[in-house]
Parts: sequence; structure tokens; C-alpha cells
Amino acid sequence: MTQGQSTPRRVEICAFPKARRMAVTTSFDDGHVFDRRIVRAFNEWGLKGTFNLNSASLGRTGSPTPEGAARGHLDACEIADLYRGHEVAVHGLTHPWLDRLDRVQVAREVLEDRIALEDLVGYPVRGMAYPFGAYSRAVIEVLREVGIVYSRTCENAECCFPTVEPLAWPTTAHQFATNPSVLERFARRYDNPRYTGVFAVWGHGFEFHDRNDWEALERIFKPLSGKSDIWYCTNIELFDYEEARRRMVIAANRATAFNPSGIAVTLNVDGAPVDVPAGGLVRLGPTVGA
Repeated sequence: MTQGQSTPRRVEICAFPKARRMAVTTSFDDGHVFDRRIVRAFNEWGLKGTFNLNSASLGRTGSPTPEGAARGHLDACEIADLYRGHEVAVHGLTHPWLDRLDRVQVAREVLEDRIALEDLVGYPVRGMAYPFGAYSRAVIEVLREVGIVYSRTCENAECCFPTVEPLAWPTTAHQFATNPSVLERFARRYDNPRYTGVFAVWGHGFEFHDRNDWEALERIFKPLSGKSDIWYCTNIELFDYEEARRRMVIAANRATAFNPSGIAVTLNVDGAPVDVPAGGLVRLGPTVGA
């Protein structure tokens, strides 16, 4: 710090990148052909999704599954391209009730699904959603041992993130929630300028098909998009950023900040956002960015 430079009065570690006040994330299960319509819409609207797949249910024909297949699962050959820019996560190799299995079977269901999906997408798969929403303390212990970072439940919570137990993560609401609906819940949060938090919605692509209501995809999700003060992220991006912000090191004299993680973290330095790059050391105060 140069002579005469004042030290910041307060340095806050922002909850989300670029000091955005909210995060929106979504999650869809089972990997049916209906995910194609969801991905196309989300790519157009700027939303991101996490797609939880059962790799044993995927086709292995080498050709995309026909669009008209009734509740047809996607073919393995289309997974990488379809979900590019989104997240692929574990949903159990064969979609079992994990809480009814012993530890060895749980480990196999999760680890084999993880390995198969990683072979398809080419990156470490570290997230999950519980089949049928079923889990137990024993299941959680196994997941932690096989490298799962978080696992989404079917439970709801007013404040769903951060959570005490990432392997029992609740969301804000199911996509067809009522009294209040997803849009009512979102408006209550977003219209409050003091609110900061995570809005997480989950569901299945086949629900739009079974209800014969594909208009609901736009009705429910498009109003969540296009907000400059919202971070649109996948589930794993949310958890990775939270881990990175927890690792931030602010000097005791508030003159410098060090980010030991692999992703950038945003600080609020006396009301001004300052990005600390991955592995970066920045000097705080009036000369930041000079």
C-alpha cells in the first residue's frame, strides 16, 4: 500500500459474482427427450440448468432418440452436445430408492453413474439429485466418500442456501408448486430490493408433456430470466462459488485480499465491487485497478 493511501473501512465477500443480489438455478431429473425443449428455451432466455441423469437408462444406439418416443430417454451420443453450458449430474445408475440399499449398493449406484456420465461429458461430475427424493444419514456418508459435493432433495425451504448439509440440499419450490406458485414466490423475493438469496426450482421435463402444457415452460421460467442483478448458474457453480468465497483471505489490516481458489470472487470494498481473480492477490483501497 502506498504512503497516504487509506485503508478500506469495510471489506465484504459478496454472496454472488459481480455483486449480484440474487442467484437463480434450476434442476431437472431423469434425462428424457423432453429435456431438449427445456435446453433450447433456456439457451434462448439465458437460464442455466442442472440435469440429473440415470446413465443405465440412456440409449446406446449411437443415434439420438426419436422425438416422438413416449417418455423415451436420451441416447448417450447426444448428452455432451445437448447439455453443453449446463451441468450434468448424478441421479443413480438405475434410479433406485437409495435409502433401501446397503452401503455397497449405494456406492455402486452413485459411483458407476458418476463414471459413466464423466465418460460422456468429459469433466468431473460432482453433483446429484436423490431418486424419489429418498436419502438417509448412511446414504449421505457414502456420497461424501465417493466425491459428491451436493445432493438435491425434494424438500423445500424458505432460505434454501447456503445449507448446513450440502448433501441434503432443499430447493425453493417444485416447478408446479401452488399456493404460492413459483412466480408468486419469485416476485415476493425479487420485488423486495433488500432481499438477497438463492431461488432454486426443480422438476421433470415429462411433467410438461404429461400435463399437455408446454406453454408452462415459458410461463414459469421465462419471467425469471433477463435480470441484470441476478446470477444465472448451475447447481455446481453455486456450490463452487460458495466454497471459494469461504476460502477468501482478507488481511487483518484490510490492505490486501488473497483468493486461493480456482474461480474469481467478488468483494464489496466500501461499496465498490472488486473482483479477485483465481489465485490472485489484490491491493485494496482507492488505487484498486490502477
